[in-house]
Amino acid sequence: MISTQKNLHRGLGFWDSVALVIGGIVGTGIFRTPSEVGRYLSDPGWVLFAWALGGVIAFLGSLCFGELAALFPESGGTYVYLKRAFGPMAGFLFGWAELSLMSAASIASVSYALGEYFMNLSPRFPCGEKGMAILTIWFLTWVNIAGLHYGKYLQNILSLGKGVALTSLIILGFSLGNGHWTNFHTQFPALAGGMTFAKLGLALIPILWTYSGWHESTFVAGEYKEASRDLPRSILLATAIVILFYLLVNSVYLYFFPASTLSGRSLIAADVMDSLFGPIGKTLITAVILVCIFGVLNTVILVRGRIPHALAQDHALFKGLGTTHSRFSTPVRSLIANAVWASVLVLWGTFGRLLFLSGAVVWFFFAAAALAVFVARRRYPETRRTFSAWGYPWTPALFATVSFWIFLNTALFSPRETLFAFSIIALGIPLYWISKRMEPGK
Repeated sequence: MISTQKNLHRGLGFWDSVALVIGGIVGTGIFRTPSEVGRYLSDPGWVLFAWALGGVIAFLGSLCFGELAALFPESGGTYVYLKRAFGPMAGFLFGWAELSLMSAASIASVSYALGEYFMNLSPRFPCGEKGMAILTIWFLTWVNIAGLHYGKYLQNILSLGKGVALTSLIILGFSLGNGHWTNFHTQFPALAGGMTFAKLGLALIPILWTYSGWHESTFVAGEYKEASRDLPRSILLATAIVILFYLLVNSVYLYFFPASTLSGRSLIAADVMDSLFGPIGKTLITAVILVCIFGVLNTVILVRGRIPHALAQDHALFKGLGTTHSRFSTPVRSLIANAVWASVLVLWGTFGRLLFLSGAVVWFFFAAAALAVFVARRRYPETRRTFSAWGYPWTPALFATVSFWIFLNTALFSPRETLFAFSIIALGIPLYWISKRMEPGK
């Protein structure tokens, strides 16, 4: 393993990483995207197959990031991997993309969704959905500035709560629900007939968005007690747990409602709870969704605050963001910078606008990280590895191909947002050279 970071407190362990990964994945997606999947797939067999396939793709990504995290156990995640594999400019461009776009857009979109659901639960809240979103951003930023232990304990509690909530939905749905097992009857219509590969591909887009977040814990690798040992295994375990949960929850949905009717149920979890407990069920599921979103937001704020901090360690232009709190040993300026920019984006955009602002960029860098596995194996052949991606070279090759395919699909679906995002990233090229000239002796 190769590591150079020494100024962050190492207080995270195996189960903290599991909580971070689960917290980063399980949000609103599992409660909303099944209806999007139903727009393209109307057979229960293909619905469950698509969710399983999405889980396999996420697991392939986990294997790739697991190997890279074991080799480079430093905070910054993808920033570190691209820098080590392709050179400092590649790392800089990713760090600039995160600082200028992806981190703030992720925080803003998740907080915006939280504000929307909170207003459904408490419509008389005086600040409105955007006000609630911004208040939550700053509250969680303060929590994570006050110490890594506060952020991680909060995340552990929230992730445990998510697990209990999903388990309850599964058990109650199958034990108390008045569903029909005949809804699972499938004929797997031929791909050349009523189902096509194109439809399967379209269904995978919302599914993979629902699985996204399995790499979040790698951004705080420099704060693990034993990162090279704990990170890879915790990522794989947490991803496997989420895959199991998602398959079971979708089975509950299909038990209640035929696959052909999924597209008309945008709040399908609420429909299930309404069927079980009446109006109070909808209130309960809204509260559960709020807890899930709150957990995702805490994860995003905690981990994404480490990327500008890692960027500042290497590049003079962003040196001011590299300050670590003298008492709490947290990247205080990096966390505050993300909170300020995210608050601006909340005021500027809507949930959909924020979601697609960086969608294509995320999958572009996923493909680059998968290719980094190949480069790292050739560039550091003698370095001891505590974990290697199973199925190499097919695993990273397949994940890189799928990631690039999703990048192209997302870019075609939202060309304006993608063009804007990559224009911002392109500004990083002159900024990189400016930063190089600012280094001592230049």
